[in-house]
Amino acid sequence: MNEFRQFVLDSHQFFWGLVALGFVVLWFQDAPAFREKISQKQRQLFVGLLLMFGLSLLAFFFQSWGLAGIFFSIEFAVLVTLSLIHPKFAVGFLLMLLMSRPWETFNDPLMSSMPRDASILALLVIAGHKAIKRQWYVRFNPGTFLLLAFSVWMFMSGFFSNHVDVAMVQYSEVFIKGVILFILIQNALETEQDLLPIKLVFVIAIVEKCFVSFYKTLTISASSVEDMTNQRLESVGILSNSNDIAAIFVLAIPFVIMAMWKTNLKPYNWLAAAVMLVVMSFLVWKSQSRGALLGLFAIFGAWGLVQVKSKKILALMIVGGLVCTLGAFKLMNRDAGDIEGSTSNRILYWRAGLNMAVRNPIFGVGFSGFPKNLPAYVPDGNTGSESEHMTAHSSWVLALAEGGPMALLLLMGLWGYSALNAWSIRRDEPEYFMAILGYGVAISFLSHTYLLYPYILLSISITHAKAASAARA
Repeated sequence: MNEFRQFVLDSHQFFWGLVALGFVVLWFQDAPAFREKISQKQRQLFVGLLLMFGLSLLAFFFQSWGLAGIFFSIEFAVLVTLSLIHPKFAVGFLLMLLMSRPWETFNDPLMSSMPRDASILALLVIAGHKAIKRQWYVRFNPGTFLLLAFSVWMFMSGFFSNHVDVAMVQYSEVFIKGVILFILIQNALETEQDLLPIKLVFVIAIVEKCFVSFYKTLTISASSVEDMTNQRLESVGILSNSNDIAAIFVLAIPFVIMAMWKTNLKPYNWLAAAVMLVVMSFLVWKSQSRGALLGLFAIFGAWGLVQVKSKKILALMIVGGLVCTLGAFKLMNRDAGDIEGSTSNRILYWRAGLNMAVRNPIFGVGFSGFPKNLPAYVPDGNTGSESEHMTAHSSWVLALAEGGPMALLLLMGLWGYSALNAWSIRRDEPEYFMAILGYGVAISFLSHTYLLYPYILLSISITHAKAASAARA
């Protein structure tokens, strides 16, 4: 194993350890309420069974992974055991798997099967807890309806396309995971306290990406001081592209900052929040992504909408932020030809996407059909200079092109409903509204339509708002 892969593996085990520790702390916080429900003898029996189960899991994982995965063995044993206690831990464990993606580095059959196994575990735990509480229903709200309508519409668009085989494979391997996770989150979490494991995982998983990206960009990819200055941000796995990883950082910044701000480290919480803001903003800058920089500006704009009451001050902040963002564009280290080519490609693909929707107003060109159909819809057959990444470069344009106007309306309706819910809790939980606005702007220049991250964000925003409303009732 080379040096970088070893570093990524060590990083995985360290950050998974933080998740396991965080879940244990949250479990102890729940302990008083648990003790009130059962007798001391029942508690002793329950804890004894959990310990036996956890130790059995530890032995099983260690037998498969050996010393190289000893920390994984401990962490997964703890997390699987806690998953049996409450659905919030089961969904948190699944979420960490899907965001951290350790199987990309730790090449092992058992690790590779973990996403499927964790999904089954989460479904069984949620079903079991609902049965115990006699909750014979699935939580449903306008957001759920809009997501299911969008997912069904996109399925139909692929099913009736001329590339149905490719569409169905991509639909089942990529998009459907986000839909399932959206529904699992809404049905696993009931109170605001239940959101804590999910938000903890959300922050830790993306900070892990920051850590790995920083290391790869400044120590592996760059071989000199000049390279370190000019090197664009890089990462690993499905988010290796600098624009994609920067957009995920934009999504995470509000959650990381508010997590630092709400800690008990006072009066140093503001310092911790400021440090994380500077570090993550630096990483966004290193991506040299104009969309991500606009998303960063949108985050501060959203914060101003939430916190600043004076319209004059807010207007000055927005104008000042826009000027700084445009100034940042001028300071980019990217080659002028690269920027011009990127801009012309985006305009070309957006025009082609609009053309696809106009000429196919019902289902567009079908799910996952943009690259294949692009040559037939661009002016003069010019497909631009991106031979390997021919996509719409906009989550909204991609939905419009591949699913038609109805798909775009459903997707925008889902985002709008989530934004309204996030706005309703903006005073106590401003990070949701900030993330929706910032990430929404960033993915206007990236094809994140079918990735996990939007649906995680939208689901926890709606779920937290509903939990807060129920607590006030």
